[in-house]
Amino acid sequence: MKILIVGAGIVGNNLARELSKEGHDISVVDSCLDRIRPIADTLDVLTVQGNACQPSTLKRAGIEGMDMVCAVTEKDEVNLYVCFLAFKFNVKHRFARLRSMEFTGPEQIFTPEELYVEQAVNPGEIIIETILKILETPGAVNVAEFAQGQILLRQFEVPENAPLAGKKISDTSDMDSILIVAIVREGKLFLPNPDDEIRPGDRIYTLVDKDFLPFLLPMLNKTVDRVEKIILYGANQVSINLARKLEEITSDVSIIEPDREKAMEAADVLHKTVVHQGSGTDMDLFNDINMHDADFFMSLSDDDENNILAALLAKKNGAKRALVITNDPHYLPILDSIGMDITINPRLITVSAILKHLRSSRVVSVFKLMENAEVVEVLVDADSNISGKLISAIKFPPDARIGALLREGEMILPNSETRIEPGDSVVIVSLSHAVEQIDKLFGKKNRFFSF
Repeated sequence: MKILIVGAGIVGNNLARELSKEGHDISVVDSCLDRIRPIADTLDVLTVQGNACQPSTLKRAGIEGMDMVCAVTEKDEVNLYVCFLAFKFNVKHRFARLRSMEFTGPEQIFTPEELYVEQAVNPGEIIIETILKILETPGAVNVAEFAQGQILLRQFEVPENAPLAGKKISDTSDMDSILIVAIVREGKLFLPNPDDEIRPGDRIYTLVDKDFLPFLLPMLNKTVDRVEKIILYGANQVSINLARKLEEITSDVSIIEPDREKAMEAADVLHKTVVHQGSGTDMDLFNDINMHDADFFMSLSDDDENNILAALLAKKNGAKRALVITNDPHYLPILDSIGMDITINPRLITVSAILKHLRSSRVVSVFKLMENAEVVEVLVDADSNISGKLISAIKFPPDARIGALLREGEMILPNSETRIEPGDSVVIVSLSHAVEQIDKLFGKKNRFFSF
């Protein structure tokens, strides 16, 4: 498939890498030479430097023969105009990253389709949804849902005194509807074997039936503590919309914003949230707002470094848990190593959302765990090579696992004697280099990544 990616920033770069590895014919357009050059030097893709709002630039990138355009620049208006031009060039599939809630939220005046966008991805909306789900699960540091919310993916850090600490994966085989599918240790993710031991400090990814989640929490020494006081850093659109949601579930929400004008604008639109004008390093302000009583501190500004510093200082001053938004992927392993509770990377969120729509109709969900790993939910067709086979008869790549099945509304933890049936929702955990092998397992007629 021929795909044009407009925007060679973090999201565009990552999309180009993912899709070129999957065998697609990729072209990338960006106005900045410093962004284009690394892609041209490392990937077998066509790169064009120029203004994507000019039809001539898009023609140089081959838009007239494209099957799809993904507009992922940092400006909504550019992404919208690119999709309009793509429509004029008869490109069938048009995707846009849109950050403004005015284009994707409940108060939108025009739908994305009316603006020539086939599919809009708003990372801010996904971030808010993710944070709310984290608040619903005590101790969770990452969340996702599959099979229409019946199968939950939850990531937890293993405390020193947790009942699971020191156990082998094989020792957990008797846990009903709970499966440990991946472990992050010292910043590196691996898919565990039965003899691998769960160690204190590990971050484990678990697949769990939603009805069994309460049974998992005691194994990690997690209790359901009410979150009452939440402090947000940064008065941007994401934090303001999150504050509106939080006002519905807790009575004590506040925002710290360094810029006086932004602080006043936030105070004008928020009715229950208290907005403080000040920096994320102001210890006097931390004392005034009783940071030591905070159940959650969330750094949501657009500045990675300020987010990290503010969260660290909030933790030092007594905040029970801290969440950090970081756009730079290089910070992720560093934040894990310094003990940050939760990190959210908008780039991984955006790429996951776009990949979900780029792959075949049988791929229901895609969730990026880290740079080199993902979880995919696939609906099994009757004509798939995997349909009707016992798992023991399937030559699955060593770096990919079938984590769970949903059949007739029931979650099944598969074993070697489990047979894959048409209509099953299969949740697969895979390292990135094994994705192509998984593709082949699902047949030649309707390929895993076909369009």
